[in-house]
Amino acid sequence: MNNRQIELVEFSEKIYHSGLRHTGMNGSLYEDIFIQFLREDLPQFAFFKGQIVHENITSLQYDIMICKKETPHEEFLRKVNPYVNIVNRKNCLGVIELKKWSFPKMILSDGVIQNSYTSFKNSFPELKYFFVSLRFKDRKNDLQKTWINLKTQLNTDGNFCFFGRTEPKDEEWLFPWRTEIINKHEAYFGEYENLIQTISDIV
Repeated sequence: MNNRQIELVEFSEKIYHSGLRHTGMNGSLYEDIFIQFLREDLPQFAFFKGQIVHENITSLQYDIMICKKETPHEEFLRKVNPYVNIVNRKNCLGVIELKKWSFPKMILSDGVIQNSYTSFKNSFPELKYFFVSLRFKDRKNDLQKTWINLKTQLNTDGNFCFFGRTEPKDEEWLFPWRTEIINKHEAYFGEYENLIQTISDIV
């Protein structure tokens, strides 16, 4: 498994188990480290979180925005947070919807992610929409309800998941994670590289 991939998943769990469990703050931290990695691995693009503006109308907030390299970074925002920006529509190439956990019902053809994709495309048909889940709650007693089997029902511009659920759960509470734990999730190996390649192919 790519080091970036496991670092992102492990970091999201480490901040939770350290006691930082406020959903907004917790999520903001793993968005930030994800953006940091994307900037390093895809220097031909710019990455931010924030909103898209078009004709003085701002969009919903997006977890990660994929932008043209020359996209201006509002100075008053950059001074406070290097990851937050307001991006003009003409400079945006797409967005990443990021979840720490996803589960079977969420990624069905009539689930919340599909609805989010449809809503986004209604507003920005020319932009890409990718879904990334750091982890998926595979149903161990129902082999049909796994990421591998269900992701094909999700019609977006690209769906990626980095890790499944661990049984017993307390195995993942010791950091760094042991190789044995990581190797149990080999079905997810290569997903970070697939995401990087997919973004590279936008232009």
